[in-house]
Amino acid sequence: MYLVLLFATTALLGGGRSANVNKHMRLLSELDNSIEHNVVPQKQQPGARRFLTITQRPLATYAHNSGEVLELTCDAVGAPAPSVHWFKNDAPVYEYDVESNELIDGNPSSLARVISTLLVTRTRGQDVYTCLVTAGSKTARATTLVYSTDGSTLLSERAKLYPLEPRIVVTYEMYVDTIGNNIVLPCRVKGHPKPHVTWRDNKGVVIRKDSRMKVLRSGELVISSLRWGDMGEFSCQATNVFGSQLAKTFVYPAKAG
Repeated sequence: MYLVLLFATTALLGGGRSANVNKHMRLLSELDNSIEHNVVPQKQQPGARRFLTITQRPLATYAHNSGEVLELTCDAVGAPAPSVHWFKNDAPVYEYDVESNELIDGNPSSLARVISTLLVTRTRGQDVYTCLVTAGSKTARATTLVYSTDGSTLLSERAKLYPLEPRIVVTYEMYVDTIGNNIVLPCRVKGHPKPHVTWRDNKGVVIRKDSRMKVLRSGELVISSLRWGDMGEFSCQATNVFGSQLAKTFVYPAKAG
């Protein structure tokens, strides 16, 4: 299981968001072969699988015109699956939408690449934003300074409703966990009106009534008792009258080792 995580980590750090299924399938072949050659001593395994790396962070500074949407993105890989929390001037970001923070707890045996985006619509003077990423007991952070370019403290009615088109602000690009575990795949969205979230399984079928899979009101997909047959790309689509956005998560059910 731990070499599975090691190989998956290599792929996560080197892969892009546009990676297709064929690329992941080649990776999975390597993962299966590695299980049979696991030579890591048992006493070293727990430490080998716990890590955290921020692979994409916001720039050091941004100029922001109030009323426009500024996107701050943190992209991280970790085991267990990382959780992302945003802060503005050292205070948790709750003023626009409590779901700005990614609050999903990953299983101890999991590994994932998480992508979290904070949408900033208002800046007064200058603000310091921090992306805090946690994975088990490990933490990493990235800080950026956002300053206003227009000096305005008033928001138009349109600005108060940003974003109009759907935006998926939290998702996993890839998720690895042990067969038999219950897992949660995030698909946190923003938009006005509130976007409708639709999940498709690894066969491209819309998930509606399924004994093992359930889409929560918050947009997360819960998969009970992960199976080998669940391997593949699950897709989340957020839609409202102004458009839609699609995000894909490649799920790899790993054998316990």
